[in-house]
This record gives sequence, C-alpha cells and structure tokens, in this order.
Amino acid sequence: MPGSRGLSHIAMSVPPGTLTEDHREAVRDFYGSAFQWRQIESLRLPDRLTFAVGGSCYINIRERAESMRCTGYEHFGVLLSSAEEVELLWADVEGHPAGIHPEPIETGKDGSRSFFFQHLLPFAVEVQFLPGMHVGKRSLPEAFASSIDR
Repeated sequence: MPGSRGLSHIAMSVPPGTLTEDHREAVRDFYGSAFQWRQIESLRLPDRLTFAVGGSCYINIRERAESMRCTGYEHFGVLLSSAEEVELLWADVEGHPAGIHPEPIETGKDGSRSFFFQHLLPFAVEVQFLPGMHVGKRSLPEAFASSIDR
C-alpha cells in the first residue's frame, strides 16, 4: 500500500457572510505578517479564502450554511525553525492591537517550545519548535519516530 506523503491542506468552514472584504483583509494581514502566508488568488471565490502556508500545504476557509463548531481543542500546528522564533512570535501575538491572548509558552526538557492562540479562524493555532524536526523536510524528532507503531 502506498504511504502518505503528508497533509496537502486543512479546510475550515465559517458561517455565510463571514468572508467580507474586511475579514479577508484582517486574516491576510495577521497571518501574512505572523507566518508569511499568502492568499492564492486563483482559488478565490465569494465564499472561499485560500492561503499557501508553506511547502505544498494550503488552508482553505469556506462559507457553509452548516459551519463547523469548535469547542476549544480543535487546532493545527505551525512549525517554526527555532525556540527564539517561537518566543518572538509569542511576543508579537501577545502585543497585537486586537487583544489576542496567547497561552503561556511551554518549554520542554528537550528545548522544545509551543503555545496556542486563536484569532480570526475557527481553529486555534499551536506554534511549535521541536528539536530534530526539520522545517520543510519529512522528518520527526527521534523521540516521536522511535515510538511509531510499525
């Protein structure tokens, strides 16, 4: 059987009327600045907003009459290259004029860093640095890789 090569996209639904020009601009400005996400204009529809998020991955936000309901844990992770980048981004998010309240940074014994925040999207975002996981490459830190069921 062929194996997965990774995720291609994450899709989220929002209520009809959410993707106004003002909301689109706010999402583009915030996530473009924080993570260098760029809108894929060729996929734009009145009810759809799509971002290239790195590598061959994208995020698709679509208006739907029956939109998703998040209860607090639903999130996706964004991998950064260093612990310092996580700490700098936490300070940027915490100081953002929109009054975003990121959770405190968690620091692992291995030097990992992570924090959560939720802003403008249905899903929360977990920002992470995981030593041994190489950004842009298919790899897992040894602590994860050695514990995968084979």
